[in-house]
Amino acid sequence: MRLAAVIEYDGTNLFGWQIQPERVTVQGEIENALKQITGEEIRITGAGRTDAGVHALAQVASFDYKESLPPDRLQIALNSVLPRSIFIKSIEEVSDSFDAKRDAASKLYRYRIIRARSPLRRAAAWEYHYPLDISRMRAAADLLVGTHDYAALCEVEDPRPSITVDSVDIREEGDEIIIEVKGRSFLYKMVRRMVGVMTECGRGMIEPQTVLKLLNRAKPVQTITAPANGLVLVKVVYPKEA
Repeated sequence: MRLAAVIEYDGTNLFGWQIQPERVTVQGEIENALKQITGEEIRITGAGRTDAGVHALAQVASFDYKESLPPDRLQIALNSVLPRSIFIKSIEEVSDSFDAKRDAASKLYRYRIIRARSPLRRAAAWEYHYPLDISRMRAAADLLVGTHDYAALCEVEDPRPSITVDSVDIREEGDEIIIEVKGRSFLYKMVRRMVGVMTECGRGMIEPQTVLKLLNRAKPVQTITAPANGLVLVKVVYPKEA
């Protein structure tokens, strides 16, 4: 059978989603747990790759499984051996054709900025110690929405054609600024670089219209990359949910 798992993780001490030799990753830990439980080498496919230090509230992964335990029992077994930083929230049987990455219609990322010092919250947010003008940040956010070549906001060159950012929303909650970015796919560190550009606009270091000069550039440019710890993959949306 093919199964889909919804996974929450604290990325603080993880080297991202994708399996890497000699490094602790989300994919690697789950595949190791599956082998420990089933005795089989099972490869899982994630909806998207999160970078080192980035968290997830509801990452989705699919994999094929020879039924030795029903899905609910497999979920319990996995959570009993996985590190406390990774938790399988649910596992269910899906269509044999389902692919967590290919079938994803969109992903929602959330970035938290704290305009204060907060030892308790800083593990999952960016402590930002300069004044930020929200109206300027929103002006930059509006320009980041749409279909463009976002190569300038990628840390390394990427051969993919133009992609679409569906929305960039910014709201204030007390001393926090919450930025939510929605789209089907993103380039390497793209969301964090988008946040970096918006904060530079909010701080008055660059004008919002500068965003237009960054879009549709052929290669990466030097920009601020927001820290990984403030970013969370909140949700992966599939066509039936859209």
